[in-house]
Amino acid sequence: MKNDFEDTYPISKKIARFAGEAINDYNMINNGDAIMIGISGGKDSLLLALALASLKKRSPIKFSLSACLIDQSGGSLDITHIREYMDTLGITLIHILHPTYEIMRKREERSPCSLCANLRRGILATCAKEHNANVIALGHHKDDAAETVLMNLFYGGRFKCFHPHLYMSRTGIRVIRPLVYVEEKNISAESVRLALPVVNSCCPYGKTSKRTDAKATVAALQKISPDFKSNLLHALTNITPDEGWRRGMQKDTM
Repeated sequence: MKNDFEDTYPISKKIARFAGEAINDYNMINNGDAIMIGISGGKDSLLLALALASLKKRSPIKFSLSACLIDQSGGSLDITHIREYMDTLGITLIHILHPTYEIMRKREERSPCSLCANLRRGILATCAKEHNANVIALGHHKDDAAETVLMNLFYGGRFKCFHPHLYMSRTGIRVIRPLVYVEEKNISAESVRLALPVVNSCCPYGKTSKRTDAKATVAALQKISPDFKSNLLHALTNITPDEGWRRGMQKDTM
């Protein structure tokens, strides 16, 4: 018999399968893990919570779930429906107020997205430690990965991306991204189908960020090459020493 939340929020088999494959490919979850989900109120993190709650119900690996929502507006976010949703999933929600946007405004920050990410990561790590969680789960998806590669390439001269499963040695916490194989369009469609209680972002920099430009670039490249995102992620996992440039002379092995 299904849990109540599975009747109300029946996640698609396709998305559940992609999440399961990513978790398996990168050994994201171990027996006894205490996972804290970073909740923003957006479609990605809300669907991630559902995917993990559904997996927890069926997986032979035993793990616990909690969630942390950082209200970076300092208190103007109405999370009533999000809290109800998390209660339905059986996930405890921790609500933290932080004046991130006010801090960026006062500092006239030139790289607001970078500062915001660093602040959020630090707050999440602290919250996880305080609540005895050893894993943080984030809702980054396939499009996020492709956009991050392009941003690093265009603005940093590096071909790199965040890793689906990362150990933060400074805090001793692991970071996992179970939705990394899922495209944003599928998350959007699933969010609408399930009527998830999405809260629109109140970020004052959301429409003018470098990520917005990268998103438009990815969309344009996807029209030229429909497999662009998949090929880009494939390239990340298949860079061999002889394919990258090294100082000095490279020996031809042919």
